[in-house]
Amino acid sequence: MDAEVISLTETFSADDYVINIIRRAVSNQQNILIDNPQHGRVTILSSAGEYLTDLENLKLFCQLPASAFKITVLNEGKVSNFKTSIGRNIDELLWAAGFYASDGRLMNNAKWDDVLELCVWPNFTRIPMAISFLRIASLLSKHPTSIERVIADLKIPRTDAYQFYSAALCAGSISVNSNQKKNQTEQHFKPHRNNALLSLLLNKIVNI
Repeated sequence: MDAEVISLTETFSADDYVINIIRRAVSNQQNILIDNPQHGRVTILSSAGEYLTDLENLKLFCQLPASAFKITVLNEGKVSNFKTSIGRNIDELLWAAGFYASDGRLMNNAKWDDVLELCVWPNFTRIPMAISFLRIASLLSKHPTSIERVIADLKIPRTDAYQFYSAALCAGSISVNSNQKKNQTEQHFKPHRNNALLSLLLNKIVNI
């Protein structure tokens, strides 16, 4: 298959999906519960670098709009209830969230001419992937290059390359260099609001 001709790039925002809900928690070492009444819940244990879930359809969960979720910041007492459970690596969830939300699109803060280097080899036995991902990972681990060059050299669909870039970026598996920025994976996120704590403080103020 010949390399595809550059066309209008379709993008998506991580803010519109569960991706940045997870990234906000991880960035600020918060333990949170992400809940959707119809589709299940995910518990993020940032302090342990793990997550727990009862989801039946992770793909559907990751493609829901961010507004579909209720976020609860967990206190230490609630977190201790999960310490006997066996969690999964949070980076696997971040990869899956980026992979499914992308659906072949490029994240809107990424560029097709960014130069990428694979810093952490993904565990492809535990995460969603396309058949071309092993070849992409092998190339980027040996020769940092632009995603456009990856498409041309490997003769793969543009959608595969963009989906790999998005997933790897979310999981922190790559470093990014461009004319405008370096280490694009390092972003700063505001912590989630602890509504239970705010309610408690408000009640104390009212009762003073």
